[in-house]
Amino acid sequence: MDEEDPTDIFDASLSTLFSIPPIAFDASSSSSPYYIYTPPQSSSSSPFFRQIHLALPSPPSNLYATLQANHVWLSSIYLADLLASRVIDVERKRVAELGAGAGLPGIVALLLGARSVISSDWGVSEVLDVITDNFGRATTASAKQDTEAERELQERWKVVGHEWGTDPSPLLCALSADGEDKPEQFDILLLADVLWATSSHPMLIESIGNLLRPGGVAHVTAGLHTGRGPVTRFVEAVSKKGWNMVLKDEVRWKVDGGWEEYTESMKVGSVEEERGVVIRFEICL
Repeated sequence: MDEEDPTDIFDASLSTLFSIPPIAFDASSSSSPYYIYTPPQSSSSSPFFRQIHLALPSPPSNLYATLQANHVWLSSIYLADLLASRVIDVERKRVAELGAGAGLPGIVALLLGARSVISSDWGVSEVLDVITDNFGRATTASAKQDTEAERELQERWKVVGHEWGTDPSPLLCALSADGEDKPEQFDILLLADVLWATSSHPMLIESIGNLLRPGGVAHVTAGLHTGRGPVTRFVEAVSKKGWNMVLKDEVRWKVDGGWEEYTESMKVGSVEEERGVVIRFEICL
């Protein structure tokens, strides 16, 4: 068994002892080898799925800090909750997930009726194989031993390696029908916790522009545990493109689980990090 990261142990201890919100989750608090996602109790998705069991990627050592894929971040959970609650409607939509990590939002989108879902992250097997297994496990569980239903679900998703700013064709063509003249851009992009490295913003913005169809929407969530600076710089960069970017909400993870609106009055001093806080934007081209 792999040893736990001392940072993870310290972070979990802070949350337990001092009621400090976490910034991410893994499987360490469970006897299961998976992180288990349960949709909100108020969700209308219960007929489609009750839980999703996620294995977490372990990126190679040279990419470990770059990808930060070995946790399920709060921003990913919030985006999944919005999908499960139908705040974000993906039914019959063509969806792509960038910086997928374990693939949670993409899996929820698939199970809630997306026409197709392409989930993408850095093109290394240590990450892509885990996302693929997570999708396969979720579709098998959702189909409930109905072979035809499972086959239909399997035909609507694919996991593809993609470095931001590079050729978008592998994503656009991943589920294209044979003989299709022109690959379609996506109706919806899902992006959770991908803004923390300012140096990657130009490449990420290029991928958004290449992948999102005119009139489509990119749903972006970001945890503020790394401060507001990266988010502010991303907003400024998007504004220069002339795209419409709208702040939708700011929420905070409650100690007993679930979300609450995060307001100015909740801020304590001029802290650099705002633990447990997630901000959400929509980008429309």
